[in-house]
Amino acid sequence: MPNFKDGSVNKRILKGSLWGTAVFALLSAAFCLVFLKADISQENYFPFLAAASFLSGLTAGFTSARKKRENGLINGILSSILPTAFMLAAMSAAAKGFSAYQLVPAAAAVFAGAVGGIAAVNMKRRRKKPKKK
Repeated sequence: MPNFKDGSVNKRILKGSLWGTAVFALLSAAFCLVFLKADISQENYFPFLAAASFLSGLTAGFTSARKKRENGLINGILSSILPTAFMLAAMSAAAKGFSAYQLVPAAAAVFAGAVGGIAAVNMKRRRKKPKKK
């Protein structure tokens, strides 16, 4: 379990959450722009929304766990909660109500946050080669 008395854990989780939220906002804006320009029907929005939520959760989890390389699962899940809440609020506002259909991208974002955190912890570090003289 992460030691929350240490402020660095909270900063890492918040930083990961902000990066994940930014990725979701940017991908959603890009998809909206493409959909409006291409005149695509609303039935095709869901896969792109699910992909944006998955990528935002992955970014949040990876960003929160890559510095310390410990507790990737917990840090990834905790950091993906803010982007998930932002996504659910945006989808509820756009749909003018909440439906159970919106829980699929939310679950994908939390799962991706866990995967991103685990990937960041298990990533190999590059070793600097000594300079040859």
